[in-house]
Amino acid sequence: MGRNKYSIIHVAKKQLGLDDDAYRAILSGAGLTSSKDIKTDAQLNTVLNVFQSLGFKSTSMRSRRLNVTGAPCMISKRQEYYIRGLWLLASRFKDEKSLRKIVKRIGKVDDISFLTKRSASAVILALRDICWKAGFNPDTKEIICCGQ
Repeated sequence: MGRNKYSIIHVAKKQLGLDDDAYRAILSGAGLTSSKDIKTDAQLNTVLNVFQSLGFKSTSMRSRRLNVTGAPCMISKRQEYYIRGLWLLASRFKDEKSLRKIVKRIGKVDDISFLTKRSASAVILALRDICWKAGFNPDTKEIICCGQ
């Protein structure tokens, strides 16, 4: 994670006027001891949602991209269902481990549930391309003849 994500946490701490003990209590509620321990967007969103419930309001575009307000920027159930369907159609290995590998490679997250809407779209486009290359039309699930 970049430094800008940490700065939002410290801006929220300052804006809310939290002392160090209150700040550490919020972090420990999320299972963290320091903001440097944050490794996933889910952990970041947990901390930022607590700050928001305490009255933190950010006007920066950076925090809007980081999903301060909750889950609207996260993958929808329809996108997840579509990704899994495309994966079953196009993959050679139809297991969760291989799906996680492509999600990690394209979406840069460890699990499909951590994808944002934007990165989920990138995964969908990549899987559609894989479908076409594998000889399947992803819109109809029919096999495309190779013209023999």
